[in-house]
Amino acid sequence: MSNDPPYFVSRVQGLCYNSQKRGIAFLEETGKEDEIDARITFESLKEKIRRNLLSRFEYWISGGVQNKYFHGWPNDARHKECFVFKWKEAGTNHRLYGFLINPRPVTLPAYQVCILCSRAHKKDETDPTILDWMMELRANEKVIHAIKSAIPESIR
Repeated sequence: MSNDPPYFVSRVQGLCYNSQKRGIAFLEETGKEDEIDARITFESLKEKIRRNLLSRFEYWISGGVQNKYFHGWPNDARHKECFVFKWKEAGTNHRLYGFLINPRPVTLPAYQVCILCSRAHKKDETDPTILDWMMELRANEKVIHAIKSAIPESIR
């Protein structure tokens, strides 16, 4: 049996990481790629779509507000920490779902990281079970440990 942690966090390749306000990373599960598939999905996208998503990520990191390419659910008490980035390809609506969390509450109290977890296709409304799952992951102690290991409190 492996001693590897069940979850780990990886950086988004091609993204600048110098913001003191926001960041984006992928959650991954050791030895699995079937459910927590945001990184695999992102890396397999056509170059143009990947560049467009990187641009949307950078806009959000720079302080961009919710728009047609990304949003949260601030008026939904159960899912207010959920977040999504969107794109359309070949007439199909695609989504990368994740959650917002602050792994640096002591040194950067206003810092937010969007931890991207899963890809889904959207037909009409967002499936609430996806949002429930994002909140379960956000509360999972092993996921929190992986996030804090990858994005520790700043050292002063």
